[in-house]
Amino acid sequence: MSHRQWLCSVCSTNFTRMEHLRRHLRSHDNERPYACALCQRTFTRKDAMKRHEKTCKVQTTAINALDTLPRMYDRGNNHSVNEALFQNTDSAIANEVACLPNIPASSDFEALDFLYSQDLTPDSTALAERLEFLAYFTSAKGMATFLDQDTLNQWQKMLLEYERHIKVYGHDRDATDPGEVCHIAGIQVFPNSWEDASETTIDPSVVHMTSDDSDLLFLRTQEIIHDIQAIIAQKADKSTIKLDWSPSVQESCSILFAPNNIRRFLGYFWSLWYPNCPIIHRPSFDPQAAPPNLLCVMVIIGACLSPHDGDGSLARMWLDTVEELVFSNEIFQEKSAMATTPPVLEGQTEWKKRRVECLQMTYLVCSLQKREGSIEAQTRSRRYRHAMMVTLVRDLGLSASHQDLELKAPSESWWRKFIVEEERIRTLLYVFCIDSAITMLHNSPPRMVVSELKMDVACPEECFQAGSATECFTALSAWKDSVFWRERLSMSAVVKRICQRSLEDHLVHELSRMGTLNMCTLVLSLHSLIFSLQNSLIFEYTFTPVQTGLENWGRIWNKRIPEDRYTPDNPHTIWKKIGFVRYAAEFWHLARIIVARVQSGSLARSQKESSRYDHTDMVDVNGLIMEYRRMSLNAPPPT
Repeated sequence: MSHRQWLCSVCSTNFTRMEHLRRHLRSHDNERPYACALCQRTFTRKDAMKRHEKTCKVQTTAINALDTLPRMYDRGNNHSVNEALFQNTDSAIANEVACLPNIPASSDFEALDFLYSQDLTPDSTALAERLEFLAYFTSAKGMATFLDQDTLNQWQKMLLEYERHIKVYGHDRDATDPGEVCHIAGIQVFPNSWEDASETTIDPSVVHMTSDDSDLLFLRTQEIIHDIQAIIAQKADKSTIKLDWSPSVQESCSILFAPNNIRRFLGYFWSLWYPNCPIIHRPSFDPQAAPPNLLCVMVIIGACLSPHDGDGSLARMWLDTVEELVFSNEIFQEKSAMATTPPVLEGQTEWKKRRVECLQMTYLVCSLQKREGSIEAQTRSRRYRHAMMVTLVRDLGLSASHQDLELKAPSESWWRKFIVEEERIRTLLYVFCIDSAITMLHNSPPRMVVSELKMDVACPEECFQAGSATECFTALSAWKDSVFWRERLSMSAVVKRICQRSLEDHLVHELSRMGTLNMCTLVLSLHSLIFSLQNSLIFEYTFTPVQTGLENWGRIWNKRIPEDRYTPDNPHTIWKKIGFVRYAAEFWHLARIIVARVQSGSLARSQKESSRYDHTDMVDVNGLIMEYRRMSLNAPPPT
C-alpha cells in the first residue's frame, strides 16, 4: 500500500485513493452533473440517477405523452423522438403540427425500451431525432460547443485528474514515451520530486514555470512574440487589430506563449479540440518545426478549451491579431499558387505541405473566430476570410488522391508522401464541411459545390493515427480491399451513388466502412443540394434524388461501426476519439425536416420572401429545431 495520502484542500480529510477524494470533493460544491431525463431532478452520481429513473413518478406521464406522437416508418425502424424528455411547451403549438408532415416518431413502449437500451449507440439515428446537440450548438457560443457538454466536461475532468497525478508523483506509469506526458498534461516532469512527500494537497491550478533559454521551445516563443509585435506595429488605421504594443501587452503575450504554456495548451488542443478536426498528422507533428502562425492558432484554441479559469480570457484578447497574422501569409499574396508548382516531385511534396499548412491554419482561425470572436469578427470571418480560404482551396486543387501511392513496402519517404496527401484530403473535406455548415446554419449561399469534390474519401482513422510507416502500411493494406480504394471513388462519386437509387444491402454494408468523417461530408453535401433546390426559381425541381440519398445515408449510418468504439477514455487516447462529426445523424434528421417542410408547402410564400440570408446568428435554424421539438411533443394522435 502506498504511504502517500490524498488530502482534501477544503476540509483536510485524508484518502488513500484518488477516486475516493474525487467523489468526496463533489460534496463541497453544488455541481450535480446528472439529471433525470423525465423529472429533471439532479444527482452527483450517474448510478444514483439510473436507480432513480427506474422508479421516477413522472415516467408514466411521459409514456402516455408518447401515444400522441405520429409513427415513423411502417417498416418499424424503431426511430423515435421522445420530446417529453426535454421540455414543456405551450399546447397551442400542437395545432401547427401540419407544418412538419411525415416527420415521424415512435409512440409505443417498445420504442421507449429501445430508446433506453444499453445497445443503443449515443450517435444512432433514433437518438438523433431529438436534435439535442444541434439545439445546443445553435444556441450557444464558443469552441466548447463542438462537443456536447457532458463529453467535454468528462474529458476536462479527466485531464485535470491527470495533471494532479503528474504534479504529485512526478511521472506517469502508463505513458510509453516521456514526451507524451508533456503533450497531455503540458507540464514539466521531474522524476522523484515528490518521492518523500507523505501527503499531498490537491490544487486545481497548474504550476506556471518560468521559461529559460535552455527550453527547446524558447526560440519558438521568441519567434511568435516577434511576429505578433511586427503585425501590430504594421497595422493600418482601419485594421482589425485593436491592440497597441505596450509593456503590459508584451507581458501578456510572453505569458500566453511561454514554452511551458505552449506545451500545456497544445495538450488541450490535442485532447479537447483535435477529435473535432483531425486534419493535422499528430504523430509526426513537431512544434519546433511547425509554422509559427499555425502553432499560434493551435495554442489559442487549446487555451480557449482549457479547464482552468483565466486561460481562455488570456487567449481571447489575441483573436483578431492572430487572424491578421494568419492571413498575412505570403501564400495569399500569390496570383496563382498552381503557377508556382515545382516540376520536381520531391519539391512538389514540400510545396504542397506548406500550402496545406497554410490552409489548415486558415481553417482553424476561421473556426475560432466564428465561435469565439466578436459579432464583427464572426461576420468578417464568414463573409471575407471564408472566401479567401475557398480561393486557396481551388488554387491548391481539389483532386487530391492517393492514386500514385504504391503499396509495396513502407519507408519514411513513402509515409511522408501519404501524410501530406491525406492531410490535404482531410483539410479539403473540412473546408467543404464548414462551407455547407454555414449554408445550413446561416442560410448563406454555398461557395463550393458538390461536383467539385473530386478528392478521395478520407482514409480510415487507423491509417492516419498510425505512429510509424509500418503501422500505417499495415492499416492501409487492409483498406485497399474496400470499394473506395478499388474503384478510386471520389467524394462526389459517392454522393452521386447514394442519390441514384435505393442501395442493396450488400452495398450498404460495404459503404458503411467509409468512416464518420466521410459520412458527415456526405450528409452536409445533401444539405448543400437542398439549399440549391430550395432556392430554384426558374426550373422545376424534384427532391427525389435527395430523399433517396437521405434514405440510403440513414441505412449506412446505422450499419457503421464507430472508429473509436474500442478506444478507451484516458488522457493518452482522447485524441483518437471521434468529435464533432459523431453528431452527423442530427444533420441528417434536420435535412429530412427541411425537405418535408418544403414539399408539404407549409412554408408560406410570404415566409419565403422574407427569409433572411447570410445572417450572423443562428436564430432561424434554431427556431426550426425548437419548433420541431415542440411539435413532436404536442402532436395530436394520427387519425
